Amino acid sequence: MAGFIKLTFLKNILKSARESKGLTTRELSIMAGIDPALINKFENGKRIPTEIQIENLSTILEIELSKLKIARYKELLNANFDFDTHLIQAISEILSEKGINLTNDVIKETKLANILDEIEVLKNKLSNL
Repeated sequence: MAGFIKLTFLKNILKSARESKGLTTRELSIMAGIDPALINKFENGKRIPTEIQIENLSTILEIELSKLKIARYKELLNANFDFDTHLIQAISEILSEKGINLTNDVIKETKLANILDEIEVLKNKLSNL
């Protein structure tokens, strides 16, 4: 990852699911075959789980796999790319070349979701002041 970026999309999902199951990080680590320190890093937004780890955590924590995969991709994209107009244009062109056309409703929904995510990040930053 270029620099240190606080990862926020997955950490809340994983931690709240673990806590709602009444599991400690150690118990979850044993069940998932993942080092407890790594579980802590996932929940603190310092590491991104691998695809296999996401699948295991989805099963154990009974979280919809697609929800975790989407959150993982958001983390990867957010940590590795600066979303300037050129990147957005490149992504739009790739999608178009693959025959995936975003309707205005999808674009508006995506923009709204991004704004809500940014608001959540800002709320977290404010609460840490």
